[in-house]
Amino acid sequence: MTAIHVTNESHGIRWTVDLERDALLPGRLVNGHLRLDFDRNVDARGLVIALVATEQWQHTETYSDGQGHTHTRTKTERRELIREPVQLMGAATFHKGETRELELQLPVPPLGPATLDATVSRLTWDLDANLDVAGRFDSGLAAEVRVLQPTALLRAGVVRVRQFALYPAADSETDGAHASVELDPMPLCVGAPFEGRLTLEMERPMNLQEVRAELRVKVRATVGSGLDEEITTWVARLAGPGEVPAGTHEIEFRGELPPRDLPTIELPHGRTDAQFHVILARSMARDPHLVRDVAICSTTEL
Repeated sequence: MTAIHVTNESHGIRWTVDLERDALLPGRLVNGHLRLDFDRNVDARGLVIALVATEQWQHTETYSDGQGHTHTRTKTERRELIREPVQLMGAATFHKGETRELELQLPVPPLGPATLDATVSRLTWDLDANLDVAGRFDSGLAAEVRVLQPTALLRAGVVRVRQFALYPAADSETDGAHASVELDPMPLCVGAPFEGRLTLEMERPMNLQEVRAELRVKVRATVGSGLDEEITTWVARLAGPGEVPAGTHEIEFRGELPPRDLPTIELPHGRTDAQFHVILARSMARDPHLVRDVAICSTTEL
């Protein structure tokens, strides 16, 4: 993890905020340092700094125009979900040229929720600092931060996952084939490597263009007329073209998830679910998919 260094100049005050890390852990304190440089005299009523979570989701809306025609449009809703304020200072007077430095500790909510980087459902966190100035515009600073989804919250059942999503190995079958897909670690982790083993049992020979693996994340806005999207985060070719004979075949593979924040998460108006697909790609025919559920965290620190 890297530290955060943010600066801003607002209404005659220069702000500098440093946090010890850019990715925050639920239920932990994050330490930091705040510096204020005053370019004018200021009568302040108080200084508050907060972590703020904002949820965003998309749904369709149907309406009629003046001619009686019906149209559908996509509407994006936003709502502040959580605000965790900390008062660093009460009323005070500052003079031009003065500097004030403060140590700070910000509590991260124990259940998050974690940052989610999708379109139809999204969760962002911001550091929001505000100096309440008497008789003038307030001065402040805002910076985006990340809150992580720990393995522990998934294993504790805080987020509902599908039945076998946390199992190291899970079975799947389709027309003419049966597979056991083993993944290590489980849950998978954003931005981290993993290993896998595919045990493929073919009932009959099958001529394939390739055997391909894909990790797909389904994101849904869980509201009336809510939209959904499927994001393929990882793709690998496990075997090339040729005839796969009947019998048992084992394929080992390695991969690494991209650092995009797409953890398994449940929000008031959205959720994500992930699946690992083994695709038996055929020419001029439907491709059989062997599918198992998986879970994704964004840190293994907890």
